[in-house]
Amino acid sequence: MTKKIISLFLVFSFVISVVGCTKYAKQEEIQQLNNLKAEVEQLEKEIKAKEQEKASLQNELSQKDQKLKELQAEKEKVQQRLQQQK
Repeated sequence: MTKKIISLFLVFSFVISVVGCTKYAKQEEIQQLNNLKAEVEQLEKEIKAKEQEKASLQNELSQKDQKLKELQAEKEKVQQRLQQQK
């Protein structure tokens, strides 16, 4: 019986010491966390903008590639006509 009481007392003491020693964030740490959150949001906006810019540039590149293929095909036709006229 006394062992149970001592064990219970030790467990209770351990729980109180763990709960009582909880460290709370200081105002400075909270401010740093808020600053980091704002920085993350800004970086995410920049990433989104760069991804949109990348998509736009890829679209422009594909359009120019298509135009290049059309012009190369036209060039080949012109060269064939020139050879036929000779």
